[in-house]
Amino acid sequence: MLAFDLIQLYIFLNLVVLGDASTDVKTVRGIEGQAVTLNTGLTGLQDDVIYWTYGLAGAETTIATLNLGKNAPVYSERHHLDAQSGSLTIKSLTINDNGIFKMRIMRGKMLTQTFNLIVYAPLSAPSIRHIGQSRSGGKEESCLVVCSVKNERDLTLSWYIGEQRIKQISDPETGIILSLPLEVTNDHDQIYSCVADNPISKQINKLLIKEYCQPLTVLWVYFVQSCAFFSVAIYFLT
Repeated sequence: MLAFDLIQLYIFLNLVVLGDASTDVKTVRGIEGQAVTLNTGLTGLQDDVIYWTYGLAGAETTIATLNLGKNAPVYSERHHLDAQSGSLTIKSLTINDNGIFKMRIMRGKMLTQTFNLIVYAPLSAPSIRHIGQSRSGGKEESCLVVCSVKNERDLTLSWYIGEQRIKQISDPETGIILSLPLEVTNDHDQIYSCVADNPISKQINKLLIKEYCQPLTVLWVYFVQSCAFFSVAIYFLT
């Protein structure tokens, strides 16, 4: 439990009874396992009393306090309260840190800042695999590939040619596997990329045409050579 002196307790009780003036909510995003700072934008605090709480109104938990000029900041190992700005740094983020954080400061009048912290799981790199190849009529050869990734919050899976997005998919259900097929021509001048991204990070896997999309003539030669090899092997074994 965090210690309160009489002044801090008086201010805290007034906050509970009177509530906060309406404030804008600042959205801050972080990645699980990393650190994030809820930046107040203030500088040079003097003789101020600062509170940080977590949770919705009526169910808030005090997580950091500071009474400048009287005592050192009080916070847990995962939190750091900057005495110059009142900004709060949260270390080793977890999904449980999602939610509302409030900073209240008494400097002549009560100031309140509200932050909505959104924590994202680290993105997995998308994988690409070849699933088919064809040639029809007078058209050039093409192959079918599919890009897949584990779905996370606010994730979008996309195919790009160069910098242009040509196809995309998303799903609100997390934990499932998102898959996005694409038909590509055997044009080695085209640069295809599969991109998994959310509002804070992205993972990219480039499609190597030579690796995933061999011309049918090459595949036919490989097939014939393989058949010949196995025929000879069977002949000598019998």
